[in-house]
Amino acid sequence: MRMACVVALLAVWIGWSPPVSAQSPAVRAGGRAAASTALEVDVHSRAIRPGEVLAIDVRPPGAVTGISATLGDRAIPVWRLTPRAWRGLAGLDVEQPPGPLALTVTATRAGDPPLTRTVTLDVLPATFAERRLNVPPRFVEPPESERPRIEREAVRLHAIYDAVSSDRQPTGFVAPVPDRRSSPFGSRSVFNGVARERHAGLDFASPAGAPIRAPAAGRVVLVGPLYWTGNTVVIDHGEGLYSILAHMTRTLVHEGETVVRGARVGTVGSTGRATGPHLHWSVRLGGSRVDPASVLHVLASADQAVSP
Repeated sequence: MRMACVVALLAVWIGWSPPVSAQSPAVRAGGRAAASTALEVDVHSRAIRPGEVLAIDVRPPGAVTGISATLGDRAIPVWRLTPRAWRGLAGLDVEQPPGPLALTVTATRAGDPPLTRTVTLDVLPATFAERRLNVPPRFVEPPESERPRIEREAVRLHAIYDAVSSDRQPTGFVAPVPDRRSSPFGSRSVFNGVARERHAGLDFASPAGAPIRAPAAGRVVLVGPLYWTGNTVVIDHGEGLYSILAHMTRTLVHEGETVVRGARVGTVGSTGRATGPHLHWSVRLGGSRVDPASVLHVLASADQAVSP
């Protein structure tokens, strides 16, 4: 089902910060009467709920030396899109608690005090699928001998996701394969009465050997076999946004290589902890686990909304 895009367009005046929620219609608070002093902040998202991506577009009232932003207690990278427009990307983790969340944007100006605006986002609860299965323990519990390897791989991945490269900006995403989505983002499996972590990606019912393509341009930062995800490629798209493409039969790129959108990076397989051929695509944004479908939707709609 095609999700409607939620756009909260806010021109926030001094001392006034209206709340924004996923159910709010598109609004502009304050109009344009005092454009010389207003800091415009647009938040583009499918919804304000766990697992979603927020594109934060900022238009300062005049010349600025920089824009910074925070969501809650997390810094959000912001970069210049055009001479008059800036953008930041933020992710609401799949386990983000519902409730109010402050988005603060600050514009620094040469010779003048900074402009700071705070917008309160109303994070709504999300409902994800759940399945309960009883299976032999060997299918869900790794052997003790593999635990050191699993821990080393987790440390390496977290170090990658915590880095923020600013030599490129993410844009123009497409799905890495054209096939049917077979397992939704956020679903949770309960094996033998024990709940596992949520499925932090999308699975595609792709046949073995089918080509896997880079969802967007970026730099390859990891290639290799991992315990859980098998032959895996991780692409750094810039500004803290990473694609993880898993369970490949073959990888066709090398670490440090720069790829364009649509470049072949591997072939579909069933390596790692997989029961059959498929592609698992997950995305990390600022360390948050977000729905790849939200990335596809938000970046496309936000790109269309930007004008010089």
